[in-house]
Amino acid sequence: MSNIDYPKEILESLEDYNIDIRDFMPGHGSGAKLLLDFNEIKGMEQVEGIILKGREIKNGIVADIIIKEGTKIDDPVHLCFGVNKATGTQEIFSRIIAEDNTEVSIQAHCSFPNADGLVHKMFGHFYIGKNCKFTYNETHYHGEKSGAFVAPVGYMYVGENSIFENNFNLTKGTPGKVKIMIDIYAMKNSVIKSTIRAFGKSKNDSIRIRDSIFLEGENARSIIKMKAAAKDGGEVLMYGITEGNAPRCNGHVECDEIVLGRGSICRARPFIRAIDPTSSVSHEASLGRFPQKWLDEIQAKGLTEEEAIQILIEAMLNED
Repeated sequence: MSNIDYPKEILESLEDYNIDIRDFMPGHGSGAKLLLDFNEIKGMEQVEGIILKGREIKNGIVADIIIKEGTKIDDPVHLCFGVNKATGTQEIFSRIIAEDNTEVSIQAHCSFPNADGLVHKMFGHFYIGKNCKFTYNETHYHGEKSGAFVAPVGYMYVGENSIFENNFNLTKGTPGKVKIMIDIYAMKNSVIKSTIRAFGKSKNDSIRIRDSIFLEGENARSIIKMKAAAKDGGEVLMYGITEGNAPRCNGHVECDEIVLGRGSICRARPFIRAIDPTSSVSHEASLGRFPQKWLDEIQAKGLTEEEAIQILIEAMLNED
């Protein structure tokens, strides 16, 4: 497949996230790949140990990804679910299975560069087996018009002794209307780390994210980190939920949000619950403006207040 076969505009935003576009193109580099433009599969590349299938439907795709038992691959699986046109409704049904004793990472990118009334819905089901190391990274770009409505839903089961890392990043472009729901179920001795980053930049941006972890197995551990900023009338609402439902499980929720400009709104709602007396679940949240001292120090280097604020926002969103 040549670069001409897949809309360049869909992939260009990868560079804003410091991701090499060529990694997503079949025939370049290593790793399994799947590229979608609305409901057309424009490119696919298979590798040993991974079964990658896609079935086109009227408004999108049903995608199946199976990592075979014992498979350990360094190169990420690259997925791009894009839409090049301005309007329409795209629906993605993704089913991902990592069988026992596997190690893999997935780099997904959802890009709608010309969105102006576009609707994107995703329904993801993940099954992570026993003794696995699984990383799922997802970046988003919704164009510059705040013209997208994006509503992903993810259900994830993480088996015994497995490590699952989930990273979601929506910090480039203008988000538009975003509603995300993630439910992660953690079994015995599993370790979960989920990090969410989002930035609402105008009055047309409304971001609502619910990230939930249910510690269902003994000694399961988790941490949710939610980082967000809102300026110039943008709205961000973060729900961080952790339930300790098994003996000696341990979970923590951390929310950091910055609000700037008249009309901007940031809200954090950590919710924790423990039903076993040996479990431990905690939370912390902070909302507000950057200390004036930080702004003064950066502006002393010759930058404007707006430039200084942008630097601090990027530093906060990128902080581990």
